[in-house]
Amino acid sequence: MKNISLFFSLVSFSINAQVGIGTTAPARALDVNGDVRIRTLTDKSTDGNYNKIIVANSNGDLDSWDKASLLNTVRDRAIENKKIVYFSNSPVIGNVMDCGKMQYRFDTGPLPQMRLVTAADIIIYYTKIQKVNSNVNTFIPPNSIISNLTATYTASNTWFTLDPAYSNNILDELYMTYPGDANLYRVTFLARNMGADQYFYTMLCEKF
Repeated sequence: MKNISLFFSLVSFSINAQVGIGTTAPARALDVNGDVRIRTLTDKSTDGNYNKIIVANSNGDLDSWDKASLLNTVRDRAIENKKIVYFSNSPVIGNVMDCGKMQYRFDTGPLPQMRLVTAADIIIYYTKIQKVNSNVNTFIPPNSIISNLTATYTASNTWFTLDPAYSNNILDELYMTYPGDANLYRVTFLARNMGADQYFYTMLCEKF
């Protein structure tokens, strides 16, 4: 009886069916003033029916956050560094680099291209810095910088060529942002001639 009496002395019931443990003034349906221990939890990370994440505010109020929305938020804010490097006698269009909300590849030409991870009707503005490679160690003129270039996308989300005049042994450094995002993307394309029929293709993406 002593244990039962002690439990009820720590629990209060308000007239609107709010329950307080360790408090006489519960502010929510269940208000616990103290630590909480759950001894057994089942791993449901692969169960699609468990699609909510428990979150708490500074007052200790518990609520849920949709898992997909949380993952998208983390992905949007996270720093990313991606790289694809390969040798080939021509661009491999299946070698696609995902970075943030964009995808990049070399098309036949070679031509640097971009499309969206998720289709949308948007315009992306970007700046291109171009350097011409004279040998494996240096760049020579003409080097150039062009701002206010645009890539227009619709629901069809077709690949967009970022530099139609691109050719081998040229480095394109592109700076862009996705509309409404705080992230800056720096993307580098370099197709270097390593022999008569051999090329070294490099794609780099930094999202920060």
